[in-house]
Amino acid sequence: ISGPSGCGKSTLLHMLGCVDTPSSGTLVFDGHDVSTLNDRARSLIRLRQIGFVFQRFYLLPMLTAAENVELPQAEAGTGKDERRRRSRELLDYVGLANRADHRPSQLSGGEMQRVAIARALANRPRLLLADEPTGELDQATGEQVALLLDRVNADGTALVIVTHDPDLAVRARRVLTMRDGRIEREVTR
Repeated sequence: ISGPSGCGKSTLLHMLGCVDTPSSGTLVFDGHDVSTLNDRARSLIRLRQIGFVFQRFYLLPMLTAAENVELPQAEAGTGKDERRRRSRELLDYVGLANRADHRPSQLSGGEMQRVAIARALANRPRLLLADEPTGELDQATGEQVALLLDRVNADGTALVIVTHDPDLAVRARRVLTMRDGRIEREVTR
């Protein structure tokens, strides 16, 4: 999803992620109109089926990379041994197994974004939503993150990415361009 600032991209992403509900129409996720679900039911969908990656990472600074990845698993009730195993597996998946015990302040921007992606994948979501995942990164590091997102998608996770980055947008099979709160154009490759 691309378009100028303020056109509604992030709002649409929040609706797709069951954070906000539409003021009209319906949003169906896994056969359920999420606008009819209560807050708890929407929270469970977010916890178990949707992963979020943000431009500014939102890692907890007092936790290590591994602990940040374990956090959503703990919220989902995953046992301690399984959380640790899954956390190490995911950090290896994003190329950061050797940085598991580092806190965010000890990581580069690209490393923090890769930890954030590992955290978003912790509960094996069917859908990964990413809001400007390369926005805070230099071009080379942004390319590393884009390659990782390509891999996540190839491994079976659906992706919806909001971006201003044309290099990231051209990688998508489907690009929606928004303007003034509406989808103005759709390109399918």
